[in-house]
Amino acid sequence: MSRRDGAGVAETATVIQPAFRPRSVRSAAGASVAAASRFAMPKAPAEPVEAMALSGLAALFDPASGTGHPPLAALVDVWGVLTDGARAFAPAIAALKALRARGVPVALVSNTSRRGGELARLLEGQGLSSELYDAVITGGGLAFGHLSAEVARRRAGGGDALRCLIVGTQPGGDWAREAGLRCVASVDEADLLLGFGVLGEGDPRPGAPAPAPDIAVRRLLRTAARSGLPLILTNADTSVRIAGALHLGIGALAPLYQSLGGTVRIYGKPGADMFAAALDAVGVADPGHVVMIGDTLATDIAGARDVGIVTVLVTGAGSHADELHVGVGGTFCAEALARLARRARVMPHHVMEAMQW
Repeated sequence: MSRRDGAGVAETATVIQPAFRPRSVRSAAGASVAAASRFAMPKAPAEPVEAMALSGLAALFDPASGTGHPPLAALVDVWGVLTDGARAFAPAIAALKALRARGVPVALVSNTSRRGGELARLLEGQGLSSELYDAVITGGGLAFGHLSAEVARRRAGGGDALRCLIVGTQPGGDWAREAGLRCVASVDEADLLLGFGVLGEGDPRPGAPAPAPDIAVRRLLRTAARSGLPLILTNADTSVRIAGALHLGIGALAPLYQSLGGTVRIYGKPGADMFAAALDAVGVADPGHVVMIGDTLATDIAGARDVGIVTVLVTGAGSHADELHVGVGGTFCAEALARLARRARVMPHHVMEAMQW
């Protein structure tokens, strides 16, 4: 299988493009979030009433385990599953090696604003070799492919360059100029808002409340919505934990901008286009023969279940760790998962404290 990143599959994975209108004909009426898929995929079977606990992935991939036919491929989230944002988890590396030894195709599927190649380089520096997976699909990669194609289309038609106002910060830099966009400093100059990464500083306190957009960001969004600028979000995550600190994810701006009458386009999980690209990358047409391993119910689990993929929620180090490990000595609590699943309206098929074999 040839190695590809998110940018390499983006143009085939996305079929609905946002409209970039001249300022004179922009309209702020109505709020919408575009969602697109290259093909329709079946819904998952009946929602599980409770999740089956796994000690490791061997229980899924061992034909003698009694859990059914082993998956033909694995999709794996990154932050909270493979790494804490600073270093890769040794048990997760061992699990990837075990999958590789069995010839199981693996695609990393991340909502990061980074493109696939950049994420691969970052992970290499954290101890995760690119030899352990076959492809990287990212929200940033899909967005880059889409916007690059839009820029090329406009240039071919003799149009002006797209002007973007960047909101948020992507550690390691952004790719806006590489996509052919012209970066500007104010709403008045912009054709669109382009959201990257995270906003503000992270909160390292255990159990810290979810961060919220500050007054300056809210004011900027209000002005942009009145001007009819679309908001393009390259990361769907509403919060991101990096090296133990909780950051406000750029995805948190979506409902706020919609409430102001703005139009939003989100790239990443739980969008079906993300999973379509991932299935294409691992070469498995039937989503029921693929497993998604992630740490977030609203993105990893909900998005995968919606397209029929088997799901494993990692509970110990990711998005829900503080809510799920509330038993004696920080042990996993099934009742806490039931409450969280009711709120999120999705239950994973399986749970596992950490990604391990």
